[in-house]
Amino acid sequence: MIRILVADDERPVIEGVAMIVRRDLSDEFEVAGTASSGREAIERARELAPDVVLMDVRMPGVSGLEAIREMRRRGSTAVFVLMTAYERFDIAREAVELGVVEYLLKPVAREALAEALRQAAKVVEGRRETERAELERRESEEGLRAFVEEGFLRAAMLGERLGPALPRYLAALGTEARRLRMAALAFSPAPGSSDPEAEARGLHAAACAALRYKSAWVGGPLAGRICAAVMFLGPGEEGGGEGDALVRLIEEPELGGKVRAAVSAPRPVEEAPLAWSEALSRLSAGDGGMHGPEYGREDGGPARDFGLDAEFLGALVAGAPERAASSLETLLGAAADGSGILRPASAGRIAALFATALRELAVRGRVDGQKALEAMDLRDLASARDPEAFTLAARARFAALGEAASGPSRRPPALERAMAFVRRNFASQISLDSAADAAGISAGRLSRLFVEETGRGFSEFLTGVRMEKARELLSRPEVSIKEAAAASGYPDANYFARLFKKETGLTPSAFRGGEDGEA
Repeated sequence: MIRILVADDERPVIEGVAMIVRRDLSDEFEVAGTASSGREAIERARELAPDVVLMDVRMPGVSGLEAIREMRRRGSTAVFVLMTAYERFDIAREAVELGVVEYLLKPVAREALAEALRQAAKVVEGRRETERAELERRESEEGLRAFVEEGFLRAAMLGERLGPALPRYLAALGTEARRLRMAALAFSPAPGSSDPEAEARGLHAAACAALRYKSAWVGGPLAGRICAAVMFLGPGEEGGGEGDALVRLIEEPELGGKVRAAVSAPRPVEEAPLAWSEALSRLSAGDGGMHGPEYGREDGGPARDFGLDAEFLGALVAGAPERAASSLETLLGAAADGSGILRPASAGRIAALFATALRELAVRGRVDGQKALEAMDLRDLASARDPEAFTLAARARFAALGEAASGPSRRPPALERAMAFVRRNFASQISLDSAADAAGISAGRLSRLFVEETGRGFSEFLTGVRMEKARELLSRPEVSIKEAAAASGYPDANYFARLFKKETGLTPSAFRGGEDGEA
């Protein structure tokens, strides 16, 4: 139904128009209100927001054209039809400039009024259709953005190497940020809840809504009873204030006491998985991450030796849980101080190792990705208040990890053979055909398996393996950039440097903290 405002200083004209509409056009139009002057028309238009305004040209005080101009200035989207007793070119020209769609001469005939109103209605419907299409476009964009946000955060939680996908993620998210902070949020339903999982989902939804509309953070999917959140940082930003804002948000009445959060330090966007591990570690250790001890240090002491961490992860990934168990016991022995009190930072370190191990096993097809995310709910470790309880919980966790590590891969054997071939020979000039020969299948079949099972093509997987090796080598000062390039499978150091920057957003020199240039 199209709503009309009739403005004329002659009462018979208003009544005549209203009668025609009511008698002959009531299925299409209704008179929402009337005005007897230009000033009154302006005020009534603001109150009623009509679709169409029938406006007399000559009225006392503010004229019809002046009233239209003022309504436009105030943001009215009404369609205007002029009524006048005089057919004048100057009035018609000004009316066209103001967007008036029809021009009626008095006395207004029923047929002419019906035709003018229907022409105005076409304009109104056209605008409505445009608005609907724009709304649908925005909803679609919001849905796509939410999908991309979830994908990015899920990849970070699973420790996937973003590599070539990173620029596409950032473009879809509409950001050029090169740094970010990650947060880990844990949801704890009230004791005695009749449906704790439903309450956790409700807390998660409320927290994500609060983050989206009251902060620069974006929340991710719920996994078990934890989720990740990300805040992209502009040039020179550290995000400390927004980190504090996140903590304040989860202290609001709706969430207070039921949500805990920890925040990572700023990191390059390509290190999102590492930022997530840091936030998760701080959450497990009970450190909010904004004012706690420097990450990587134990009780203000010297930086930790991470050799045990590497041994633990390497043994698990290699399918040797018995060797990983030895490293774990050493770590557990350091988790208590001499007085039998649990060291939060050491406990967080072990929890972060478990999360990293889950991701690595998921990447290698040993654990289902969704189950890996759910297993990152570390409440059993976080709730331990003494070394004995923590040790028991950690050993129970490790038993499940060890079983997954020693079990067969969930991926097709041919794909596993091809991936193993790539990891052994990445420094050589290998190809899809050579990997297919090693796997015993056709190149076309192997290409499809890579996409179906990993979401990446063969070339992306090969590049990811080489870049992982390159980052490892570049972190060693004694290895030059040229040596790192050659050992990673790139004899041309200049090509390696360009590809490395495309993959990581940094030149090899910048990655290792030096000035740009060849080495």
